[in-house]
Amino acid sequence: MLLSATSAWAAPPDDEDPEAVAADPDPEAVATDADADALTPTTELAQPAANEPVADEPAADDDDDRVPGEAGKQKPRDKKVQLPVIVGDKHSITYTSMLGARINPLGLEERLWIGYQYRLYNKDKTILNGSNLGLFFRPVVSPAVALIGATLQFQPAAVLRLRATYSYVAYFGTFQFFQSFQSPHDDFSETRLDTMKDRGQNYQTTGTQIELEALIQARYKSLVFRSATAANYNMMNMRGDDTVFYAVRQDALVANYGWVLYNDTDLLWMQSLKNERHSQLLVGARASIVMPFYSDKHYQLGDEMINPNGPQVRVGPALGYVFYDLPERNPRFNRPTILAMPQWNVQHRWRTGRDVSTAMPTIGLAFVFTGQLWGKN
Repeated sequence: MLLSATSAWAAPPDDEDPEAVAADPDPEAVATDADADALTPTTELAQPAANEPVADEPAADDDDDRVPGEAGKQKPRDKKVQLPVIVGDKHSITYTSMLGARINPLGLEERLWIGYQYRLYNKDKTILNGSNLGLFFRPVVSPAVALIGATLQFQPAAVLRLRATYSYVAYFGTFQFFQSFQSPHDDFSETRLDTMKDRGQNYQTTGTQIELEALIQARYKSLVFRSATAANYNMMNMRGDDTVFYAVRQDALVANYGWVLYNDTDLLWMQSLKNERHSQLLVGARASIVMPFYSDKHYQLGDEMINPNGPQVRVGPALGYVFYDLPERNPRFNRPTILAMPQWNVQHRWRTGRDVSTAMPTIGLAFVFTGQLWGKN
């Protein structure tokens, strides 16, 4: 409920080739979904092609090939044996975990992806590293809301990852949540949410959610670019004639039976530290956009048919530190990473001075790690 679902970071592979690109672990790193967000694939050893002939053994002397007592007749030669070719394991079970906290608004969330991946290609090109088809179990748990869902992942190349998730959603009625309203024009400021809670107007509810996500990422030497875009379609059980609700994870007033779009774009400098742990320092900037969409059914009679709540824009620095990256030595617990992202609200209906001072940033902190439980990739 604190960081965008697309924020789990996964560092791209270290490659000096200008066409080199990032291979995503998992899930969502920043956090801000840190996600990010995936595993860095390990490079397989080169093997002979399956149809490459095995070298013949040195020929023996003619005398050794003759059958004793039968001049001119040769011993039958042994049949050549094709040695098996090791091409690596195409199947693996991986996971990515992100624990994050947020201030303005307040939030705490644990996000996990765990599931099966099938490697699509066995190629040497960096752009194809990590290409896979995956199916994941994805729980998200916080003190206010929980999502239990399944994610289908398709990553045709290291530069592109696509995901589709269907989740069951439950709000516990804790803190100020769940809160619903009758119009996009209604007040959903923190002051109003606190007042409604004091009146007992927050309530428990359940529903479902569809999430579609696309991640584009690339790397040139130490410069890393990542852009994660997601769209949620929410189907919540709401009381009375309410048509919109406050989604604490996006900090936005979103439509019931409607879409909300959000994007996190990072430009980072990744500095590899010269130590045996392969530690890395990440320094850069992040821009975040949230855009809820409404249709006529979400407005009340007499409402002006405009969108008063979008887009919401935040910008700020992004800082991270990878403690170690040793996939061969520690495959089950790798790339532990801490992330910090203070972002200032450039455009927000209530966080640019109207209810909360513009000087107060939205601060996200996250701890992300990943691992491979089974498989050789």
